[in-house]
Amino acid sequence: MSLEEEEDDESVYDEESREDLVDDDEMSPREEAFMKGYEEAEEEKEEDEDS
Repeated sequence: MSLEEEEDDESVYDEESREDLVDDDEMSPREEAFMKGYEEAEEEKEEDEDS
């Protein structure tokens, strides 16, 4: 696995990685909520661009 693939797998932008970071006390629940909002906004932006 290349370094780039590893970085993609451990992105703070996906739900599973965020949950792991919170469980490991590497990210606070507040930071996790912020990143979840970021992810949802990006999904809405992509949907708007596809329309």
